[in-house]
Amino acid sequence: MSQGSVSWQRVSADVVVIGGGGAASRAALSARRAGASVRLVTKAPFKAGGSTVHGASEIMSMGAAGFGDRDDSTEKHYADTMRAGRGFIDPALVRALAEDAPRRIQDLIALGVPFDEEREGYKLIMSDFGSHARALGVSGKTGKAFVDAISDELLRTGVAVDAGVALVDLVRDDDGVICGAVGYDEVRRVLVHYEAPCVVLGTGGIHSAFRQQVSTAEMTGDGQAIAFRHGAEFVNLEFHQLGSALVHPYVQLFSGSAFRLYPKLMNAAGEEFLAGYLPPGVAIKEVYDEKGFPFTSSNVSRYIDISMAHEVSEGRGTPRGAVYFSFAHQPAAVLEAGLPHTVRWLRSRGVEPTRDRLEVGVAFQCMNGGVRMTGPDAQSTLPGLYVIGELAGGVRGPDRPGGNSLAEGQVFGHRAGTAAAERAKKFRAGQPRTLVETKALLDAALARPGADARSFAELADGQRDAMQRHCLVEKTADGLEAALAIAREVKRATAAPALSPGTLVAGLSTRNMAQACELVLLACLNRRETRSAHYRLDCPQRDDANWAHSVTLRRDGDGVAFGKLSYGGN
Repeated sequence: MSQGSVSWQRVSADVVVIGGGGAASRAALSARRAGASVRLVTKAPFKAGGSTVHGASEIMSMGAAGFGDRDDSTEKHYADTMRAGRGFIDPALVRALAEDAPRRIQDLIALGVPFDEEREGYKLIMSDFGSHARALGVSGKTGKAFVDAISDELLRTGVAVDAGVALVDLVRDDDGVICGAVGYDEVRRVLVHYEAPCVVLGTGGIHSAFRQQVSTAEMTGDGQAIAFRHGAEFVNLEFHQLGSALVHPYVQLFSGSAFRLYPKLMNAAGEEFLAGYLPPGVAIKEVYDEKGFPFTSSNVSRYIDISMAHEVSEGRGTPRGAVYFSFAHQPAAVLEAGLPHTVRWLRSRGVEPTRDRLEVGVAFQCMNGGVRMTGPDAQSTLPGLYVIGELAGGVRGPDRPGGNSLAEGQVFGHRAGTAAAERAKKFRAGQPRTLVETKALLDAALARPGADARSFAELADGQRDAMQRHCLVEKTADGLEAALAIAREVKRATAAPALSPGTLVAGLSTRNMAQACELVLLACLNRRETRSAHYRLDCPQRDDANWAHSVTLRRDGDGVAFGKLSYGGN
């Protein structure tokens, strides 16, 4: 069957995993080991997409108890995570996370992941919101080490990989059960109908919706937008992580260890500016000493991110929308001891951190909310659809311990893959009822005169600027409404897109980005308080009387319906 100059292909599998990062690769491997035939579908080139692969920081690591600190335990890991997010996270999910993380570390060790070691054993890192040093890393680029090792193994075990294939839609049967997906291979110009009784969705966050972000451009909110259209329930969408990040010559988060070296913050004119943003009685050293990653409104460290964002929005930033950090006042030995990985990476790129200024921006790092996991096997509210990684919601609230992100991907990727494989033994894919609607949309889009790809790029750029300015550090109703108006205009412009085989991915990705942005903006508008990184200038106080609970969101006709969800837990 052909559609314009695009052809169709049908592929069957027990489990289709969509995504290519740490969680998705883990799910594909675990499903295969459980006996399923598995197809891994990734928008980016194999091993090259997602925040797991591209994330880098001085202390990027995975939290798991039991690898050196005898005073630590899975119970303490559970308690640390609950303390950071109680009322906003599912205790059953957190219990699974804490108890399974050590087993997933052992899996990675068996796959040859070379975790950093010290004389006493594994090098353990103390992460933000943690009570013990329990995080293991691989020289600051831990996620890439995970994906490389897991990907090599999944190929060896027989997982089929379709790289460079973008998710177009999910497919449901007559009973509303997920029974497959549709993808598009832009190089071959083939639309692929993946027929499967189980789909594991691990498409990541909405990084591409922000001007400054720490991952790859392919994460345009495809999974969020498509799951929403099919009726999935979301939770905690208003909470996301952001903070200071090197933006050139490569991207890297700056954790607390960078701020303990007291960098000088300068705008494009070389003027130091932090002191001008501090209220009376607050010293620069106090601000730096409180600073970690991510941004939080709960202490005076907030003035670092606020001042950086203000300098850029007032036109005093660099052409890349950043400011300068300088460590030139620190002796080389101090800098090398405090930031060993960073110094090595910078020097390998021709930057001398003891002399050169560094371009640093306030960057989007991670969604803390997403499609709601209804239980520890990562099932969503749509039967047959499992959700993992940054796409998923329920185990991350306003705050979370550092090291949990990589742990979540491994724990729930494994659980989802295993559960999907077991479900596939009991069910066959139903009749693909919604595939008719998907084909009709594509037929109409490809029959119209194809739009220039630049028009989609311009729409996406306007969206990024609005999200960076109004939905990152400081939020107000007026600013959020302004960004929302842009998201809705982009939605209207792409609701009935004119596509060609060469612009299909760009057009649908722009449409998905606008939909995902609309959901996040509506969630931010709905929460009328300040809590952690959700910093509302027009609602500056934390309001436990009215907002000490999670908020769910789902499609309601052409709009959205909000709900209240109190997870509780001890």
